[in-house]
Amino acid sequence: MNPLTFYQAALDVVSDAVLAGDFAAYAAMIDLPYLVRTETAQLLVTSLDALRPTFDALHAGLKARGVLHYKRLARKAEYVRPDRIEGWHNSHMLDEAGFAMPSRHARQVIVHRGTSWLFSEAQYPITANSWPMTDAGLFADPVLWDGPRAPV
Repeated sequence: MNPLTFYQAALDVVSDAVLAGDFAAYAAMIDLPYLVRTETAQLLVTSLDALRPTFDALHAGLKARGVLHYKRLARKAEYVRPDRIEGWHNSHMLDEAGFAMPSRHARQVIVHRGTSWLFSEAQYPITANSWPMTDAGLFADPVLWDGPRAPV
């Protein structure tokens, strides 16, 4: 099946879970250990308990900024192995007037575990260097770089 289809479906489940504050649905989509790369660090999350504070900060931050739609649109995805998809997407956070935050490019990896595709890696254009991430780190202006854009 088309890797872009799997990647977009996974993005949609996680984005909806974050906006709704549904940690159980979010956590069900994460493969532990979960590697998060920022511009300044590589952070390894090894438990659901460790994952929760960053999820809560992201959910609360979206709500505090009036975000009504958290849409991550897949740009490209490719199989790097039969059980591993590397994908690139743009994140859009929209309030009732338009963009609540600048859009961002990101890269994530999903892996096939049993019957599910789960997120195992992420790369974001932010400078957070410790886990858990806070509102300040999650919602700072993105690093001014070209980001992990999809290869041409």
